[in-house]
Amino acid sequence: MYHSDNKRDFVNDDIFSIENEYKSEKPNIIKWVYLFYNKWYWFIGFIILGLLSAYIVNRYTPLVYKVDATVLIKSEVQGNVSEEMAMMSGFSTPDMQNFQNQTIILKSESLIIHALEQLDFNVSYYSKGKLKETQSNYLKIYQAINQALFSKENYREEELYLDQPFQVILDKTHVQPIGVKFYLERSINGDLNLVAHGENVVLHDFFDKQDVGELSSFRMNEQVEIGKRIEGEHYAFTIKSDKSNLDEALSENNIFFLIRDNKRIINDFLDIDVSFAAQGASIAYVSTTGTCLEKTKSFLNMLMTVWIQNGLDQKNQIANNTISFIDQQLYGIGDTLGRMGAKLRNFRTSNNVVMPTVQVEAAYVRLQEIDAEILELQTQTSYFKRLRGYLNKREDFNKLISPVSVGIRESVLTDYIAQLGEVRAALFQYKGKVELNNPYLERLQRQEATILASLYENINSQEEYINDQEEVLKKQKARISREQNLLPGMEQKFLNIQRNYDLTNDLYTLLLERRVEAQIQKASNLPNSEIIEPATFKAILQPVTMLIFIIGGFIGFMIPGLFFFLSDFFNTKVQTEEDLERITTAPIIGRIAFSKKNGDVLTQKYPGAPITEAFRSLRTRLDYLKNGSDKQTILVTSTTTGEGKSFCAVNIAGIHALAGRKTILLGFDLRKPQLGEYLGISEEAGITTFLNGENTLEEVIHHSKYKNLDCIVAGPIPLNPAEIVGSKVTGVLFEQLEKRYECIVIDTSPMGIVTDALLLTPYASTNIFVVRHQVTDKLFFKQNMKILSDANIHNVGLVMNGVKIQKYGHAYNYAYGYSVSDM
Repeated sequence: MYHSDNKRDFVNDDIFSIENEYKSEKPNIIKWVYLFYNKWYWFIGFIILGLLSAYIVNRYTPLVYKVDATVLIKSEVQGNVSEEMAMMSGFSTPDMQNFQNQTIILKSESLIIHALEQLDFNVSYYSKGKLKETQSNYLKIYQAINQALFSKENYREEELYLDQPFQVILDKTHVQPIGVKFYLERSINGDLNLVAHGENVVLHDFFDKQDVGELSSFRMNEQVEIGKRIEGEHYAFTIKSDKSNLDEALSENNIFFLIRDNKRIINDFLDIDVSFAAQGASIAYVSTTGTCLEKTKSFLNMLMTVWIQNGLDQKNQIANNTISFIDQQLYGIGDTLGRMGAKLRNFRTSNNVVMPTVQVEAAYVRLQEIDAEILELQTQTSYFKRLRGYLNKREDFNKLISPVSVGIRESVLTDYIAQLGEVRAALFQYKGKVELNNPYLERLQRQEATILASLYENINSQEEYINDQEEVLKKQKARISREQNLLPGMEQKFLNIQRNYDLTNDLYTLLLERRVEAQIQKASNLPNSEIIEPATFKAILQPVTMLIFIIGGFIGFMIPGLFFFLSDFFNTKVQTEEDLERITTAPIIGRIAFSKKNGDVLTQKYPGAPITEAFRSLRTRLDYLKNGSDKQTILVTSTTTGEGKSFCAVNIAGIHALAGRKTILLGFDLRKPQLGEYLGISEEAGITTFLNGENTLEEVIHHSKYKNLDCIVAGPIPLNPAEIVGSKVTGVLFEQLEKRYECIVIDTSPMGIVTDALLLTPYASTNIFVVRHQVTDKLFFKQNMKILSDANIHNVGLVMNGVKIQKYGHAYNYAYGYSVSDM
């Protein structure tokens, strides 16, 4: 007998579709909240482990300090700047350009090396914590664990500066090993030992400032004495210390030192930052970082001192060169003046000449003036020749002489020379470096080219003027000399000697005056920058304690979270109802919680248990599917064995019988029958014997011990189950049973394995597909749903079986009023 509504949707599908739509809209985060809640101990444990790891990182990570200082960068007053120079300046203000130039100079390796040369950083001293000996068994256990986790090599190294327990005096005329850790240790018998070892050790000559070799292996272990020279083939130094201070330090810590040259130390101090204190201000902050606070402060203070002194030295360079030039001239002229004076005295004594006539005196004075002017012009010509040599040799920028020292009062020329000295001093900072794509360097180069062009033009015009003036003076001198030839010979000779002497004396006096002027100029020079506030502690950059704790706790939280997420992501088993809803539109009509109760028909044996309530809820929903009929045939199947299909079939039958309905349970799982075991009935006679005609219907119907519940077991396992199920006698069986019973429950073979269940669907008004929580494979379930769809079977309802309350978010629906132990 076939049901007329077999192959059409449930009449009350809309109720289930609304429920499904509601569930599909629920945020998936609810599932994860329940999962995390039930696995809270994993998260707490890993968070504690993460925080412990963060503590270890904070404890053993070297501290990195930030120190900063405040400086005043004064504006450089510019002289007359040509139009081309102004155009080259672009859109930057002079103050901004000066700030950018000073920033580059402060960060230059040459300046840092100069600062390091003023400091004694070639020997660095370090301390590592040492575990003290103890007699306590508990402390010994802790000590063993601590040593196993954190060996001596893993303790945080703390650099000692200013408070080191001893001092190493290097012999810089001897080669020294670079980067080797020399441990100073006190032996049991009280001897002081120096222990060191290293691989691929570089040997450095501090006197010549260069590496001279490399050792594949360096070993040292010898007894030493404080204050005595320690010398070997590859090292030479002396250790000085206060003995009591040293013994105290060695008893508490592992002390070692290492040697480095300045070119390697510079890598520790390249992180220099310069920034304006405020927009448009001349105050700037200079900051750097280091692992030793006091050492970093000393370096920054020395760097600023050297930087300021370097700027002042550049200002004084022209004055120093001028004084040096004048001293050289004075040395030669002084010797000439002495000889000229002696010659004048000898002439007077030998010839009894005392005073020339007035006419001779006037000519003498004029010739003297002309000679002085010619000499000054020649000195200026010599200066311009020297200036041209400087302009053509950039590396000689320190030899520039002021034009004022030779009597040239041309202000434009003086301004140009001052500007060129500043530009070439800035360019010198980049000497020997690879070309940089630096806009400030390019601007300096353009400024230099513009100044040079203007200087050459000015020099050419000045030289032309000097030549013209010298020709005029020579003509005047020749005319006066011709007039002088008419004078008496003795007076004329005397005047010539006197004139040469006076000329030399005047020049000597002039140079002395110029030398004094240059010294006054040098004394009046002030540095362009000034230290407002010396280096002070600003902050600890590493480790960022709170951030590391946050990261440690977050990672501790994420490890189990990621594990559970990946486990769920790669888990092919059905975990939630959402997994089913993503595969099929079939409604979920029942949810059966996992139960530890034992028994044949739990709904009959434990009528008040939560699991019985779950089957009552399922029965209520099944009643909606009867479409007003007083008869109902329910087929129960699943994807594979072990999903609780027979368990659900037995208890569905039991819950209907408990409601007073005459119910029969059919064991159509002819391949692996289990109803006999549930109900304690023999499988000798059953459905197979009835369908084969061996027994009558009355002979195969068994009356259970429960009221209103009968059963037909499968019987002996046949050779051809599918053919037997598909026979016409099966239809006769259902016609006879529908006349006797209100509810027929069919326990069939799993649909995913054999086709028996599909052969029985025409006889069922409702098809129940059992899905077991965390057991049913989603891919296998999807294939079964496709089989039902292809067979055009729509009257299918899903039952979630074996739902575990502590893991499934919807379990609270079933546990209302009951404890977990009651399940």
